[in-house]
Amino acid sequence: MAPTAFRPDRPALVSRLRAAGCVYAEDEVELLLAAADSAETLTALADRRVAGVPLEHLLGWAEFCGLRVAVDPGVFVPRARTALLVEAAAAVAGPAPAVVDLCCGSGGTTLALAARLAPRWLAAVDVDPAAVACARRNLAGRDVPVLAGDLYDPLPP
Repeated sequence: MAPTAFRPDRPALVSRLRAAGCVYAEDEVELLLAAADSAETLTALADRRVAGVPLEHLLGWAEFCGLRVAVDPGVFVPRARTALLVEAAAAVAGPAPAVVDLCCGSGGTTLALAARLAPRWLAAVDVDPAAVACARRNLAGRDVPVLAGDLYDPLPP
């Protein structure tokens, strides 16, 4: 006997997320559906979302400044309003700037600045080991050190 096709009830899922306070429930449902390979997985993801787990932590990524940034539980999720900081930094950086992203979290801001600027030096710093690990994954393959420590403490002179 062939397996039953996975046919989620989109309207019911949208209603459930909206009742839980998800403002963009339709968009979230589409993302959850893309992440789920079975009804059981979708139910588990929806249950966790309704319980308040950030959508980005469920998906393992966030869209930020046109980039897909990996995020881990406990690590700050880059937000759309943080993109204003990227724009402001890019606007005042000048040619070949030296840039440090303090309290970098996932490294999303650093990643976005690396894509927009041609810095002579770019680094990211966070005190949280989980954030440092996440930022290192996001910045892998780039010549961007991710340093562990409190604010300016780990920076070279």
